[in-house]
Amino acid sequence: MKPNDSAFRLFAVILAGSGVVLPTATALAAAPAQEWRARVAPNLQSVYDSHSATLAHFDSQGRIEADVHYNCSSRAPAAALAAAGLAVTGSASLPPLCAVEGWIPPEALPTLANTAGVTRIELPSYVRHTPHPSLKITAASAAGGAIDGNGLTIMRADQFVAQAGGGGGGVTVGVQSQGVASLSVIQGRHELPSVRVLTGAAGGNTNTYADEGTALLEEIHAVAPNASLAFCEPNTFIQYTNCLQQFVDSGATVMVDDILFLDQDPLSSEGTDVQALGQFLANHPQVALFTAAGNDNGSYWEGSYAPVSVTSQNVPAITCPGSSRVDNYINQFTGQFTGAASQTLTNNTTTAIQVPLTLAWADPAGHNSSNFDVYWKNTADPSKVGCVSAAGATDTVVTQTVLLYPGANTLYIATPDASAAGKFMKLWVGGDGLTALSDSTAGAFLTPQSFAPGAISIGAVNGSDGIGNNIEAFSSRGPITVVYPASAKIQAPLLVAPDGIYVDAAGTTFAGTLFPDGNFYGTSAAAPNAAAVAALLRGAFPKLTPIQLLTALETGAAQLGASVPDGTFGYGRIDAMGALATFPGPTMTSLTDVVIDASASRTSTVLPFTISGTGSLHFAVTSTNAALVPASVGPSGAPGVAVSPADCGAGTLSCSLTVTAAQYQGGTATLTVSAVDGAGRAAPTTMHVTVNNPELAPPPPAPASSGGGHGGGSLSFWDLIVGAILILLRISTAREPRRTSFRRGR
Repeated sequence: MKPNDSAFRLFAVILAGSGVVLPTATALAAAPAQEWRARVAPNLQSVYDSHSATLAHFDSQGRIEADVHYNCSSRAPAAALAAAGLAVTGSASLPPLCAVEGWIPPEALPTLANTAGVTRIELPSYVRHTPHPSLKITAASAAGGAIDGNGLTIMRADQFVAQAGGGGGGVTVGVQSQGVASLSVIQGRHELPSVRVLTGAAGGNTNTYADEGTALLEEIHAVAPNASLAFCEPNTFIQYTNCLQQFVDSGATVMVDDILFLDQDPLSSEGTDVQALGQFLANHPQVALFTAAGNDNGSYWEGSYAPVSVTSQNVPAITCPGSSRVDNYINQFTGQFTGAASQTLTNNTTTAIQVPLTLAWADPAGHNSSNFDVYWKNTADPSKVGCVSAAGATDTVVTQTVLLYPGANTLYIATPDASAAGKFMKLWVGGDGLTALSDSTAGAFLTPQSFAPGAISIGAVNGSDGIGNNIEAFSSRGPITVVYPASAKIQAPLLVAPDGIYVDAAGTTFAGTLFPDGNFYGTSAAAPNAAAVAALLRGAFPKLTPIQLLTALETGAAQLGASVPDGTFGYGRIDAMGALATFPGPTMTSLTDVVIDASASRTSTVLPFTISGTGSLHFAVTSTNAALVPASVGPSGAPGVAVSPADCGAGTLSCSLTVTAAQYQGGTATLTVSAVDGAGRAAPTTMHVTVNNPELAPPPPAPASSGGGHGGGSLSFWDLIVGAILILLRISTAREPRRTSFRRGR
């Protein structure tokens, strides 16, 4: 709406009633070149000007959601923003990302932009969830049995839990995904423990119709049954960072998500959101962050713009619908089919669908000097065309939701002239098996999590066969190509994990989205498997840093590619036992045999020993003669084994041991004393204990006289009665006076 609209006047009255002074429509119109527009993104300006804006979100009051950025060297101008009409819902302070998020009437955008401290106002970066792919190419066996059963065996997580016993105890895993609508249903079947749901607190809206988050939680619990769980569902990148912080506040050190943010600059390793994630991980050095790599292989192309004239390709000049600009050049794609001046973009469904499209090109951020158009027309019905234009864009990445008709579509990247020749480009459309490009390339990573140093991107191998050696056709491949701040390749994915696993979806909203075999497919299913194995390792060794954890996962992974790492499998498939083997097991020096003279002391001499291993070690004892030396580790002087100092195995590795025999016992015992680490691995050493001259135990007390034939000295009821009568008779006789006998005379 424009400043002189009635809605604007109404809003001015509302603000005036609250004490806020709003510039008049006339004043705004008179502002030199309307300077506020320089701080407002074009898509928000189009809302203000009553033009349509893709990706914009409105609430029931007609307010638009916006991110208000401010200088990170200053405090957030929260009060001033609220006074300008922003209903604040969240914020982020992770330099260089410093922004306040909220809802604002479009008419108030000039006032908001003119608020002191505001540097820019943009639409939020919205979540795109990474569901399982719509099409499945690889064969799958029937699902069933234990939840995530194939995943457990392929990753050897079941062996880890059987040996270590910890099952991720003491670790909290935070999950960001789409919906836990049926969480109570699964908990009612005792397939999930208590889950701390943080959605509302993070600013997101509770999703009452989705259960992908429930499925991810099921997987993690199946692999790491003793880990604590937390869930958060964000709608924007600001909320995503809020969820991360709330996980930290809940004690989580392992975090996983299966969501994407598409409007980032995929050509830069220093995007604002990438740096924000790097700042978060630097602020919380114990956090290990896992993310789904995406199901976008086959829907992506990257390469340098190689313009050829439309006349040389017998193609008519291209004009986007609603535009008067004529494109005379089209890109000659280089990929699988070198030299083609178009691609076939196929809608694999039978209906027209709305899909996201992202185009990025290598102009410096915020300084677009190119005029690219992405144009397509349906092969079956050439009248059905679509176009995304970068002409006039300020940013160097354009993301829009587009309508794609079923079947084949001929796609061109076009420009009016050849001046953009050589510029590196990225094109991504659809994904998740919905779409396919005829000349696709590797590199389909767009979300900032995959670019952020320290974050761990996870691809998917087909686990439905119980083997997990084959990459899923849809799993995004790498590496990631960046141009800014310098040309580089980023390894992605870092690892792969099984998908095609069974989750219990009966009675949940997720049941209708599983494949006919009942399995859960996609990198969304693979990422929680990887995070859960990390929880097992963290449970065993709580002090592992994320770098140590990642190194173990990479080094211990099952290598599936010809080289390590590669763009398909990364460092390989997650293997819990392989990762465990990268950490040194415990060692313990031998203990000498001892002879104890119990007549002098029941405690042996002090036996020195040294230990080593990963993490904190504890001790276990077995005894072939527990009556002589109990199989226990306790305080000095108590029967059994005592280890000193108290922090032996944790802070001290040079220790001592004493053996105390039980009182009144003599003979021999063979003791096995083991140093045991958090994963249940033991270093045993055996010693023989001989105890001479044991004290003589005192004789048992003599039994009391039983008197009579009632064994054991006990008196029967009648014995007691008779005894009582005799006593009474004696007492009575004693009290009677003595009489003298004499005869009277007559």
